[in-house]
Amino acid sequence: MPHRPVQDSEIQIHLADSTQKPNFSQRISNFVRDKGNISLIITFAVTTIALTLFLLVQDVSGKQVVSYFLSGGLFGFAGGFTNWLAVVMLFTRIPGVYGSGVIPNRYREIRAKVKEVIMEMFFDEEFLEKYLSHKLMEVANNVDMKAKVGEIVHSKTVDRLIDEKLASLGTTPEGQLILKMGVDPKSLKPMIKPFLQGFGEDLAPMIKETLSDPMQVIDVSKLRKEMEKYMNSRMETLTEQRVTSLLEAVIRPHLGWIIVWGCVFGGLIGIITQAVGLAPSY
Repeated sequence: MPHRPVQDSEIQIHLADSTQKPNFSQRISNFVRDKGNISLIITFAVTTIALTLFLLVQDVSGKQVVSYFLSGGLFGFAGGFTNWLAVVMLFTRIPGVYGSGVIPNRYREIRAKVKEVIMEMFFDEEFLEKYLSHKLMEVANNVDMKAKVGEIVHSKTVDRLIDEKLASLGTTPEGQLILKMGVDPKSLKPMIKPFLQGFGEDLAPMIKETLSDPMQVIDVSKLRKEMEKYMNSRMETLTEQRVTSLLEAVIRPHLGWIIVWGCVFGGLIGIITQAVGLAPSY
């Protein structure tokens, strides 16, 4: 039977609920939504009703019929309860029960494995080189470098930088020499801009060629090391409680089926043992 995937919103709600104590109505709602709890209630009800009927019915043939329901309900409840306890022990430490709290006890290994998988899948050096090469090539092909250089040269930022440099030129020996020649440094601005634009246009093909090779622009190995440092720092924020809550939000809804099938198979075993005469005498 296919399982419905857990949505991100459900995980976020579960994580939010883990930091806040749920009220009574929320507890009831969560309890009812768990299919494992419903199966336990059903098998317990069958066991209770069958036991009551077994005590009330005096007819031998009637007791034999009821005993099938009693064995099915009792074995089903035992199987479901055992699986329910196993699910609880997966996320919760139970004092005196060795092996309980698997996820809380191994949360460091879990988060380390998560980091390892992310680094290997998404930050492999070969993958990064191909990805960056593709993206930089897109930029190089989609952007008119010469037009971009013209926009930069005629921008207000470049105007301000030229004015600042020309103003400071008057305090230098070269600037003093220009002043003695009767040339105002500010008058050089109309000549500087065309020079910068022409120089930039000459560099445009070189820039485009450089962008086609990410190794000339970015040190992929260094980038990967920086990402690994960042991942290490982020993983430290994943505490035992957060790791447990996250995994519980992802897999707990599906673990209810383990309890359901525990009840089903336990009930079938109970009926079979009753039929072949291996069930206990009631």
